This record gives sequence, C-alpha cells and structure tokens, in this order.
Amino acid sequence: MILDSARLLGVFSQEQLELSKRENTGLLERERQLHLKVKSLQNCLKNEKEEVQKLQNIIASRASQYNHEMKRKEREFNKLKERLNQLLVDKKEKKQAIDVLNSIGRADGKRSLWKTEKTEAKHEGEMYKTLLSDYDSRQRELLLENAELRKVLQQMKKDMVSILSSRKPSLRGDKHDGGGIKVEEVFDSSKESIELVCDHAREKLTNSIRLQWRRLKSHVERLDSQGSVHLGESGCADAVPRETHDEEMQRLKLEIHQCKDFIQTQQQLLQQQLNSPCDEETTSLLNNCYMLQEKRRKIFEKERRNFTEAAIRLNNNLIQTNQCNVIYPNIKLYSDISHYCFVSQTPYCCTYSL
Repeated sequence: MILDSARLLGVFSQEQLELSKRENTGLLERERQLHLKVKSLQNCLKNEKEEVQKLQNIIASRASQYNHEMKRKEREFNKLKERLNQLLVDKKEKKQAIDVLNSIGRADGKRSLWKTEKTEAKHEGEMYKTLLSDYDSRQRELLLENAELRKVLQQMKKDMVSILSSRKPSLRGDKHDGGGIKVEEVFDSSKESIELVCDHAREKLTNSIRLQWRRLKSHVERLDSQGSVHLGESGCADAVPRETHDEEMQRLKLEIHQCKDFIQTQQQLLQQQLNSPCDEETTSLLNNCYMLQEKRRKIFEKERRNFTEAAIRLNNNLIQTNQCNVIYPNIKLYSDISHYCFVSQTPYCCTYSL
C-alpha cells in the first residue's frame, strides 16, 4: 500500500515536472518573441526620432529663412516709407501754402473733416496701396513684355536655322554678305535697346527687330535666287572654301549669342532699376553698362570693318579670276596667229635669199 502510494506520488511528480518544463519552454519562447518585438519597436522609435529631427531641422531652417525674408521686407518697406515721407516733406516745404479764412463748404452740405493723425494715416495707407498696385501692374507688364521678346528671339532663331539649313553648299559667298547684314542689323537693334526704359522705345525696338528680320529674310531669299541663277550659268568655279564658311558661321553664332546676353543684361538692369530706388550703386552700374555697350559697339564696328574688307578682297579676287578667264583665250588666239604668220613667212624669206 505504501509502495503504491509512493509510486503514484512519483508518477504525479514526474507529470508535474514535465508540465513545468513545458510551461518554462513556452515562457522562454514568449520572452524571446517579446525581446524581438522590443528590438523592432526600438528600431522604429529610432527611425521616427531621426525623421522628427530632420523635420525639426527643416522647420528651423525655413523659419530662419522666413524671418530673414520678413526682416528684409521690413527694411525695404521702411526704406520705401522713409523715402515717401521725405518726398512728401520736400513737397510740403516747396509748396507755398495760403491760409484760407472763410473756407467754402462741401457740395453735399456736410462739414469737411479735420486733418488729424488718423485721417493722415488713412490717406497715407491709401497712397501706399495705390503705389503697390501700380508697382504690381508695372511688374506684370514687364513680365509680359519679357515673354514677348523671348518669343520674338525664339522665332528669329527658328527662322535663321530654317533659312541657313535650306542654303546650298555652293552659295557660301552669299552667306558672308547676309552675315554682314545680320551683324549690322543686330548692331542697330543693340543701339536702340538702350531706350528700353520708355514704353515707346520698347515697342520701337520690337518693331525694328521684326522689320529688320523680315528684311534679312527677304535678302537671303533674294541671294538664294541669284545664287541659283549664277550657279546655272557659271557652275561652281567661284565657290567659297568650306573652312571660310564655317569660320564665318561660328563668328555669327558667337555674335548672336553676345547680342542675346546683352539684351538679357539690359532687361535685368531695367528690372533692378524699377525695383530699387536710384542711388549711387545704380548709377555706377548703369555707367558700367553704358561703358560695356560702348566697348561692344567698338568691337562690332571693328569686326564689321574687317568683314567688309574681307568681302571687298574676295570680290576683287573673283573679278581678277573672271578677267583672267576672259584674257587667257585672247592671249592663246594671239599666240596662234603669230605662230601661223611666222610659219607662213619663212619659205618666202628663203626664196628671196636664193
């Protein structure tokens, strides 16, 4: 009986031991899973902290940028306000005031308002609003005009590419003449671009560029027709070398690029002049611009003179070549006639001596 009870107790204790082992292994597995979950959550937390830090840095940088921008706007606004106040003070000082004893009432029968600080501030605010609205409208007009000028330049570029690509290789000499006319037209337009401050001058510049481009286009087409006729008559005897043509094309492209840069520089200067009040820096910048324009004008004149001299030399060479082609058959005919006369007279002289 005691042995049976002891045996049962041992079996029960073994079962309890196995059950506790299974529970222990389950708890260890759960603890391991919890550790893995904690590690993953820590990694996520670390990533979130880094993301938050990045966002905070971005927000801080944008806030500092916004503060700097606001300070700059406030300084500009204060400068503009001081300038307007100075202009108003100067105008009041220059204006001769007359004290009216018996003032005439308003037409509607109401009493006129007293000039107080509140009314003056109200009028001043209205004046600022009108000035800002005028400034915005002016800026929009300048942007529209700039877009129109860019469209004109793009159209000119497309027309130039289409015209030059349709030319024949044997008409390179005519291209030099067209290039000289292009340089002259661009030079004239660069002269007129100084007057961009005025609306009438800007319209005049745009119209002159379009008119000159049409003239250039018609001139190139006329040169094409003349070159085709001349090619049918005399062939390819007077063709200009390809290297000279390539050099002239490169130089013309460079000059067009310089002219475009010059127009963009003038537009930027005009925008800066309209945005900022005229001070010593602006005047010095304008003087530098005028000096640069004068220097470029001299360079354009020198290049145009060199190009004209080269065209004259080329024309003289062509004329001399044509004259040689005309004189050479006459010289050959004269030599044949003299040789025939000498041969025909020789027997007569021999008979006479005999």
